[in-house]
Amino acid sequence: MNPKENGVGPVIRTDNGPQIVSHVFEEECGALQFIHERIPLKCPNKNAHIESYHSQLERDLLMKSEFASFEEAYDALDRYLEFYNNR
Repeated sequence: MNPKENGVGPVIRTDNGPQIVSHVFEEECGALQFIHERIPLKCPNKNAHIESYHSQLERDLLMKSEFASFEEAYDALDRYLEFYNNR
């Protein structure tokens, strides 16, 4: 199913973590007209690109840093994403 063909928003593929299977997340996906697609249980290879990204994020930023506040962590992540996506 191509979301653009039927007027529905983008597809978000996730694992089955507790934060992702919550009713709040599902309601927000619906409100934003996102299609939420879950990978099969115990099949991280179905989402290998994001698993690899999370590994790199953890190695490059999270294991090397300590944050005193949410704002500090948010700013560091924002800078990392800018670097990762644009440089």
